Amino acid sequence: MIEIKNLHVKIAETDTMILNGVDLTVKAGEVAAIMGPNGSGKSTLSYVMAGKEDYEVTEGDILLNGQSILEMEPDERAAAGLFLAFQYPVEIPGVPTMNFLKAAMNSQRKARGENELTTPEFIKQVKEAAGRLGISMDMLKRSLNTGFSGGEKKRM
Repeated sequence: MIEIKNLHVKIAETDTMILNGVDLTVKAGEVAAIMGPNGSGKSTLSYVMAGKEDYEVTEGDILLNGQSILEMEPDERAAAGLFLAFQYPVEIPGVPTMNFLKAAMNSQRKARGENELTTPEFIKQVKEAAGRLGISMDMLKRSLNTGFSGGEKKRM
């Protein structure tokens, strides 16, 4: 669950306020869409949540599963499950998708103090997740995002 409480944010080292008292609660399993006109603070909110240094929280808090994330480094936030996905994912020829996924999953597990997955455990988890996301195993055998459609890249 993510809770944003009375969040006030300015551009670092300036007096330019961007967010003024944002409140939002997204419960586990819910999906939320942040919409608004250009310049309304959507990107700022996502950058602040991910830990981008260009902004300063002057008031309020952001809680992930009840824990404040404001003092966490971006990599710690990512390990906790909060990160930004690329809007336009890049192709990485020569890097097998399965190798990339295994390295990413094991990096997250290590950050949480968990043991790395064995290859059979990893394959089982990937097959289950791929089934839920409608990703074919053939797609997972290709180089990362190489030749994928825009939708396939985002799903990956």
